Formats: sequence, C-alpha cells, structure tokens
Amino acid sequence: MICELCGATVPSARLVAIEGTVLSVCASCQRFGVGVSTPERRVGGSDPVIAERLSVRAKRMGTKDVLKDLETDEDFAADLGDRVRHARESRGWKQAELGAKINERASVIAKLESGGLMPDDVLLRKLERVLEVRLKEKLGKVSVKKYAGPSSATLGDLVGLDPR
Repeated sequence: MICELCGATVPSARLVAIEGTVLSVCASCQRFGVGVSTPERRVGGSDPVIAERLSVRAKRMGTKDVLKDLETDEDFAADLGDRVRHARESRGWKQAELGAKINERASVIAKLESGGLMPDDVLLRKLERVLEVRLKEKLGKVSVKKYAGPSSATLGDLVGLDPR
C-alpha cells in the first residue's frame, strides 16, 4: 500500500483523521493525526447546502410552461406609437424629456412612436406608469376555419388525371 500523506510504500496502512480528512498513512505519518477504526460517515443525511442546491437544480432542469405566464388575452395596441406620442404631447414633453423620465434614450422613444420598435414588457410598464395610458388591449376570440381543400379546379382536374 501507499501512504496517502508521504507517498511511501508500506506493507500496511492505518486510518488516521488529519484535519477532518481520513487518510491511509504509514506508521511514521500516523503522529500527524488521530487514529480512527473506520472511516467517518456523515449521520443524518446530506449537507443542507447541497440539498438546497440540488432542489434548485431540479427546479431549473424541470419542464416549464412558457405560455403560463403570458397574458394571452392582451396584446400591444394597434396604435401604440400614436398613443405614446399623444400622451407625451398632451403633457408638453419632448422625446428627450420622456426618455429621461423612464431612463431611456430619445432615439428609443422616436423609434417607438414611429412604429419601428416594439417595446418589451419592462419598457411597456414604464411607459404606462409615466404616461398614465393603457398600451395593451384585449384581444377578441379568434376563430379557426378548417381547411376544406382547394376551392377551384386543379391542373389535374382539367387534364382529367385520376389521383389514385
């Protein structure tokens, strides 16, 4: 056997606890620790930190319904840019002033008002809070029609080919 502390080859090794670690050591290295008869085992389960990390990992690795958190009955207003512009102008603010109030650049406000930018949820909430205007609106029910096939004759119908 090999001593795990000094690396010497010895015929027999002894188990010794050195600073909380159980090692197989030779007779000369035995003096650095306290002799144990069997390796120490933790009683009472695993470390609470490890258990917490494993539960967080299991939660992170599990499946998640991404549509659950979405507001499925609301969407951006069709005239979002116009609503922002009218609310800003009614308060007498310039684009730079509105940008400063919501901590965004004036170019973001300009793109938003022109329709070149669709805001994320954070920006949308900031605008709704500062301008005191609703920028989302309820959606109506969408009806889905089943596809019934082509409504007119195909080339195969005209030529008289049998599709079977």
